[in-house]
Amino acid sequence: MVHTEHKNKDSFIFYWDIWIALLATYLAIEVPYGLIVHYRPEGVILFMNLFVTCVFVADIFVRFRQPSPHHAHSQHAHKSPAQVYLQGWFILDVLSAIPFELLLWNGGNFGLCLVFCLLRVLKIFRVSSFQSTWEHRITLNHGIVRLLFFFYFLGLFMHWIACGWIHIRMEDVSAHMLHTYILALYWCTTTVTTIGYGDITPDKNKSIEVVYTMFAQLMGAGAFGYIIGNIATLLTNIDIVKTRHRERVDRVDNYMKSKKIPKKLQERVHHYYNYIWSTRKGYDDAEILSELPASFRYEFALFLNKSVIEKVPMFKDADPSLLKEILYYLKPCIFAPGDAICSFGEIGDEMYFINKGSVEVLSKDGHHVYATIKEGGFFGEIALLLKQPRNATIRAVGYCDLYSLDKESFDRVISDYPEFEKHIQQMAKERLEKQQS
Repeated sequence: MVHTEHKNKDSFIFYWDIWIALLATYLAIEVPYGLIVHYRPEGVILFMNLFVTCVFVADIFVRFRQPSPHHAHSQHAHKSPAQVYLQGWFILDVLSAIPFELLLWNGGNFGLCLVFCLLRVLKIFRVSSFQSTWEHRITLNHGIVRLLFFFYFLGLFMHWIACGWIHIRMEDVSAHMLHTYILALYWCTTTVTTIGYGDITPDKNKSIEVVYTMFAQLMGAGAFGYIIGNIATLLTNIDIVKTRHRERVDRVDNYMKSKKIPKKLQERVHHYYNYIWSTRKGYDDAEILSELPASFRYEFALFLNKSVIEKVPMFKDADPSLLKEILYYLKPCIFAPGDAICSFGEIGDEMYFINKGSVEVLSKDGHHVYATIKEGGFFGEIALLLKQPRNATIRAVGYCDLYSLDKESFDRVISDYPEFEKHIQQMAKERLEKQQS
């Protein structure tokens, strides 16, 4: 119940942050443009600005009461959400909630409006604090999310530069408002991207225009370098798993060649690695799980293997805690086509659960197929429970993804459940007698 409530709070904060980001973006676009155009906010614009103010005021109260999604795991976990908020974004949120563009607009004092309205626009930098939360909630590569954030702020930055260019050139935008802005944005785009066609250039007799252009060029060069670096890192991270897989295959390939392994066996090894890549993308489940804390390994095992173990009749009425422990001891294994998983007459100490693929149950001489066991099936339980020799040979039809459970782990688990132990012992004897009759 507590976990569900916490999850609901996190979801509320996530969607509330999106709402705040949208309104902050509106202000970051409208306020600078309004200052340049010198229009008095009225009608829809006035309503929107007042609405944004109300939401920003509400945002202050929300931040006082609701902790961030990562508050419990941060270095400020011992502090209340209100204490953390007061020491962080509180002042900026208060300043951005004051409608300076409505209170100070006088149609002429641009400098005064600019100083105070910039405080209002600073709310946009609050959006940067949402990035870490969104990286965890959005099912995209973190590099892609960071790159999207960068392009978002780059677009706003270009809008601001375009507005500044209009003001510096002292252009009258009242008559051709949209056209003038588009030309300014065009100049900004060609300058920041270092293309610079030269059709719109600064007046060489006005130092402020030259300096402003130099500033835009420097910012564009920095942005271009950042984009190239992030894209290169992103592509590297996306391909890193495949690169490691290729290195592993090359290492094995070189080893087989140095030891002069027969060609047919080398081909089987190559097919095996191709199957590993196509089905698991080179990941080793056992290796990854071994790096996680025990509690996480239980959760992972429960998620990955529960559907497999639930299909086994002898576990049908088992205690959930027993099933959880058994799931923890399941080990993934892969067999290639034609591999003999179990051989007739051998003393077995493992049973198997089929996750993917199918196996054939063969006669003692291996010439007759008694049955085919497919996904969701299992075998080897009699040898596991009664220490009996294998009564058949089990052969993989194609590539098979199995889970194995060894006798030592199984005995360790059921020793704590004596009634279940008696039940499965009886079930195994009945099944053995049925097979022998």
